[in-house]
Amino acid sequence: VYVYIDNIIIASKNIEEYLKYVETVLDIFDKVYVYILVEKSFVAYLSVRLLSYIVNGEGVAKTDDRIAIFKKLKFPNTLKTLEQYFSIAR
Repeated sequence: VYVYIDNIIIASKNIEEYLKYVETVLDIFDKVYVYILVEKSFVAYLSVRLLSYIVNGEGVAKTDDRIAIFKKLKFPNTLKTLEQYFSIAR
């Protein structure tokens, strides 16, 4: 049986607390024979984007990136601009 864990995120308010958490997690992994690949690890980032959230020492915040893209789109409001829109979209 193989199990793949995609993300392990450790957030803290300061570096000392962060290092303590990392050590604790690695100790637990060692005890239960869970291994991580160093080349796929990202350590000590100030913030991390996960799905549509930003996780950092302040907490978790929702991002509106996907919504913002659609808000910036200008949709056709006349027949002529609609025809131009469809000719570009082909």
